[in-house]
Amino acid sequence: MLINRESIARYLTNTLGMADLELTDYPKATQLPYLLQDQFEFLQMKFANHFVILAIPKKNIPLRQMRDALRYLPSDQPLVMCFESLASYERRYLIEQKISFLVPGNQLYLLDLGIDLREYFHRKKQAPVRALNPATQAMLLWFLQNHQLTTEWAPSEVATTLKYTSMTASRAVAELVELELFEEFSRGRRKYLRANDSHEQVWQKAKPYLRSPVKQEIWTREPVYLRPSEICLAGISALSKLTTINSDQETCYALSPQNWQEVKQSLVLLSEKEPGARCYQIWAYEPRMYREGSISSGASCVDALSLWLSFRDSSDPRIELALSDLEKEFRW
Repeated sequence: MLINRESIARYLTNTLGMADLELTDYPKATQLPYLLQDQFEFLQMKFANHFVILAIPKKNIPLRQMRDALRYLPSDQPLVMCFESLASYERRYLIEQKISFLVPGNQLYLLDLGIDLREYFHRKKQAPVRALNPATQAMLLWFLQNHQLTTEWAPSEVATTLKYTSMTASRAVAELVELELFEEFSRGRRKYLRANDSHEQVWQKAKPYLRSPVKQEIWTREPVYLRPSEICLAGISALSKLTTINSDQETCYALSPQNWQEVKQSLVLLSEKEPGARCYQIWAYEPRMYREGSISSGASCVDALSLWLSFRDSSDPRIELALSDLEKEFRW
């Protein structure tokens, strides 16, 4: 979000043909509160017989914090906030707040002077998000099911609970912001995400980017030696406990990637489903995600949102009806 005066001058000169552009230091900058002097460089330019103040951030600051700080500026001159780049949700926020801004090579929005010039929207040089990374999906579903009463959360805290690394948490932030499901802000060194929509709306918006957590389904007659707290019902067995659909005779369980590595050498796998065998789903992330801020040792089913996703491609009318009932019962 940082920028310099040379790029601003070059952009205005090339875009508006302002050969006689006067871009100087703001003469009253030293009289401003120290907070403003510390966070911004202030310039002044003469444009269409108006003097305009340009505010250039010296450091990365959340937009709302910038807006609040700049209220201390004199109000007798139009103010323009300058950025190197802006995400689409940040542009939308500035326009909604009626704040003029400038992004060289991208957009010049001068509300007081009636100018809105858009060239192209700068995007980060990375592949667009087509589906959330499994870890990102797990963290998002954890937030939706464990933080119903808040719109703000720290992915790094959720990552610790689910035993992911800080790098994984940073990637989750980038993916969720890229899809405009949340906006990012910081408190100290920690990154937070804020939802401007309800949990249900976030779920509906995220659906196209969510995948079934089931990586593989196996059948075996061998017992799986895990603690009861490390295994839970999945598939039709879990769906029958949460809806009115009838369960199969064979029981289905979910295993985390870590648990699967622990037990796979001890199992003899069947080539197909057989009466009396057990089904085990190998999940892409931890299937035991429950409310109250921690993984529950007593719950017997996988979490409801992941369960819904595990059946989303089913064409069985019974299951489609059960999924509709399950979604209606989600506690947002």
